[in-house]
Amino acid sequence: MPNVIGLARRALRFAAGKPRETLLLAGMARDVLALSLLVRLLPLPRALAILEPRPRARTETPAGVSDERVVQLLDALLGIDALCFAPICWKRAAVLHRRLTLRGRETRIVFGVRRAGEDTLAGHAWLEAGGVPLYEVETPEYSVTYCFPS
Repeated sequence: MPNVIGLARRALRFAAGKPRETLLLAGMARDVLALSLLVRLLPLPRALAILEPRPRARTETPAGVSDERVVQLLDALLGIDALCFAPICWKRAAVLHRRLTLRGRETRIVFGVRRAGEDTLAGHAWLEAGGVPLYEVETPEYSVTYCFPS
């Protein structure tokens, strides 16, 4: 029980000290929950289309939170690794695409595969802007199989 209490205290301190980031995290948590539910009921392209916001004009770091900080917060949220909050690349790419689109940044989600052995394929999803991968540790070297929006 002490871990839950400690986690709750840290969360309350974070919320009190960073209300804008707390609201952003709450919105991203809602996006992850909605996406997780939609992909169980619908094909992935349809689920992504439902969550696709209308693009907005690019603004200067809305709510005082940089795009890089949005990525950090999303990675921390998915790093919880419980329930539907798991560090899965396609969830990260989809939610990040939604959040950056809401900020006026044009991106697309790219899905790809590559050989990971003689009889094994590995898949990955990432975000691109202008054909350049965004917020990836390594440049993805995969054969593109699908892009959203297409």
